[in-house]
Amino acid sequence: MSVFKEDMKETKERLAAWWDHEVIDRPCLSYWMLREGARISVDEIRDYFDPWYLAQNWDDITTCLNIFESNLKKICYGGESIPRFFPNYGAGIMAAVFGVEPEYKAGTVWFHRDTSLEEIVPLLESAQMNMNNPWYARLRRVTESAAKRAKKDYCVAMTDIGGVLDILSSLLGPEKLIITMKRQPELIDRCRAIILEKLLKVYDDLQTVIERYGEGCSSWMHLWCPKRWYPLQSDFSYMLSPKWFKRFALPDIITQAEHLDYALYHLDGPNQLVHLDELLAVSAIHGIQWVPGASETPKCSDKWIPVYKRIQAAGKNIFIDFFENLKGLSHFYTQLEPKGLLVNIIALEDNIGLKYYLPKFIDGQGGEGDFKEFRRTMRRQLREGK
Repeated sequence: MSVFKEDMKETKERLAAWWDHEVIDRPCLSYWMLREGARISVDEIRDYFDPWYLAQNWDDITTCLNIFESNLKKICYGGESIPRFFPNYGAGIMAAVFGVEPEYKAGTVWFHRDTSLEEIVPLLESAQMNMNNPWYARLRRVTESAAKRAKKDYCVAMTDIGGVLDILSSLLGPEKLIITMKRQPELIDRCRAIILEKLLKVYDDLQTVIERYGEGCSSWMHLWCPKRWYPLQSDFSYMLSPKWFKRFALPDIITQAEHLDYALYHLDGPNQLVHLDELLAVSAIHGIQWVPGASETPKCSDKWIPVYKRIQAAGKNIFIDFFENLKGLSHFYTQLEPKGLLVNIIALEDNIGLKYYLPKFIDGQGGEGDFKEFRRTMRRQLREGK
């Protein structure tokens, strides 16, 4: 049993069934709330759920874990949530393994290297996937340090290695990549093959380290799996037509998916919806995470219900990260089939609101009744120690 989650065994059993798309006793939902009496600042919330310490202090894993575990003790993990440490160096850190210098600024990490077409293949081929490569070695050391310390009290996630075309775009830039797709597609194919082979090796090497000390697999998504999985992505495909997506992106996505025990696809932005049917036709992809984008309507909007229903009709799981107005939470469970649905909620700043809007199947109020009265009752019970 984990010191941070009492029902760890039952939670893992339910998640294993979810991955297999089995009917279980209730829909899946994961959520975080503060432990009774705990206090957490806005900065601490950011440090825990949006951790950029390693991105600014590449090798200081000890301090990073100290911060993480300090915050971990304040949090109650409800439903299908499992405490996990995510070594975050930015989205697509595999680019650094190929020689791109990560740059942290404005609360994120940027990857860019002005690489010529003449040097791109030699650069990719020369990158060694062993301890002689500074970034490969760093990822191995940090992952092992975290896994040793975590043991089975919390899981250690795979770092965000990124997608094949996203990594290549970090090296060539998006404009040059698009032009080269048209003029020298065989060069892009060569680059893709090298990146994919080395990306899969890094994934396998890091996950083998994690499995040496702990159990299961996680990632930058807050989602645990008993076997090997990864959130596949090709954010660059936002700019590709269906024809070019099928030509340059989909083959690598399929290869990655078939390499794993399970796979979800991170469908990011409305321009990627044109690729959804192709992705749903891939048997090795077990589910979809739909992200409408910051400027779009919320995930719980009626606008996106047909998208979710298309995913469910194809027999795929749905994973939803929900950080929006809690009033919309019930929309998922009333409009969609419970089988294969998992909603992940983070609302640490509003324990009472979270309890009020959590569905009744997980001992919430389901958003029913007078909220003000519910809040008064909850505060009174807290004062009385109930």
